[in-house]
Amino acid sequence: MMSKLRIFFLCFLLQFLPLFSEDSFFGTSESQFREKIKTIQLENGLTVVMMKRGTSPTVALYIKFLVGAVDETPEEAGTAHLLEHMLFKGTKYVGTSDYQKEEKYQKQIEVWGTELDNLKLQRRDLLTRGEMVPASLESEIETLNRRLKNLIQLQDEFIVKNEDSYIYEQNGEVGFNAYTSQDVTNYQIQLPNNRIEIWAKIESDRLKDPILREYYTERDVVIEERRMRTDDSGAGVLREKFFSLAFESHPYRKPVIGYSTGLPFLKIDETKEFFKKHYTPDRMVISIVGQFDMEETESIIRKYFSDLKPGKPRPNYKVEEKSFPGEKRFKVYHPSGSQMMMGWLKPPYPHKDNSSFDVLSTILTSGTGSRLYKRLVLEEKLVLSIGAANGYPGERYQNYFVFFIKPNEGANIEKIESIIWEEINRIKENGIPKEELDKVKNQMVSDFIKTLDENGTIADLLSYYQLLYGDWSGLFKQYQTIMNASSSEIQSLIPKYLTKENVVIGVLEDVRKK
Repeated sequence: MMSKLRIFFLCFLLQFLPLFSEDSFFGTSESQFREKIKTIQLENGLTVVMMKRGTSPTVALYIKFLVGAVDETPEEAGTAHLLEHMLFKGTKYVGTSDYQKEEKYQKQIEVWGTELDNLKLQRRDLLTRGEMVPASLESEIETLNRRLKNLIQLQDEFIVKNEDSYIYEQNGEVGFNAYTSQDVTNYQIQLPNNRIEIWAKIESDRLKDPILREYYTERDVVIEERRMRTDDSGAGVLREKFFSLAFESHPYRKPVIGYSTGLPFLKIDETKEFFKKHYTPDRMVISIVGQFDMEETESIIRKYFSDLKPGKPRPNYKVEEKSFPGEKRFKVYHPSGSQMMMGWLKPPYPHKDNSSFDVLSTILTSGTGSRLYKRLVLEEKLVLSIGAANGYPGERYQNYFVFFIKPNEGANIEKIESIIWEEINRIKENGIPKEELDKVKNQMVSDFIKTLDENGTIADLLSYYQLLYGDWSGLFKQYQTIMNASSSEIQSLIPKYLTKENVVIGVLEDVRKK
């Protein structure tokens, strides 16, 4: 529930914001944050951002790693996400009733599971070339399938499923979860502040000694997840096709969840190597936000995380996406409602044009008063919804400014596109009236303030900016740039980026209507 103090502050701010110096406002906000924040870096490179706030004796604890789908080779696609799943499977001490007895089954599962994958790949290659699959190969695959199932059943007697979740539940957890994106992998939880050492013990153990038990079972879970979220989802199919064409060379073209043809063959040894390469303290940020003792917490962090070994330097990615003149258009067919995507390649944060795109996105699609919403939804009644995303599908490298459109049934797609170009060109020719620009900035500041009212959201943002950009205060610097964006700067985006020569347009047609 929003505090009375924050309601008062928000109303006050929105009333008088145009009179303030934006630099002064965000500079003051950053200073107020800085007074409550302590940042430390361990000798192994691990960075910890601690912020003391609120009165509730609870803390949000977020761990982020600078590893996501963008760090995978095409052969590894889906590994970062699968590994996120696997790190909930326990260690030598958590998730098992007796690891000494369990270990022999784990080792055999890894050996025979890998061999089975190799044989299945041989069979697939033969079938792809139109060749006969030898009966001996089919027999060997069948034998190994039975052996693997038997070993999994034997190991299962020693597995204590979800033991980390149970421990946390007994200690008052809220929101124990994780996510993987193109750019980062994140692990999060909220706990009473007298449970920080329990968290440190569990999470450091997870990083020092993970056991990838139930690997093949969990890999099947991810395969099913992909089927539900992508293959059976019109939006998922359109999005995957869009970025596979939009990015011709950069790894942002790969889906986070991986490819349906590659997931069944992700090997456990390669997943282990991926973990060792990327899950290192020098590519890791911990953020802790709430009411807690900073000195005691720092001592706990040093006790449990100082012995993590740093990784080898990771070179900058060599390939940069190059946008060749010439539009890209495609259609996909799927048994779901018609959808459309439209996007342009652009620079990432902290390039100043990135912040101008944030403002443009709000002007065009945020709320019922936005330009494209009024034209397409309210006036022309051509679309059910339209939204925009800046920095998609990731923010570490060049990315896309994208419109997501859901046309009404029977709507003319060409007319929808024509109206979008009309509104873009209207800004190019006439700019944005000061009153409209001030209103949009007020809305963006309001949304920004709302994000700073919850420990978990703050911990997520602090760790994200610290990890990607080397300083959590980039959060405020970004908004300073947004608030300083002028009409002429926003206008300049259009001839520079939003041209018909650089557009990517994808349309999903409902195959049931053909």
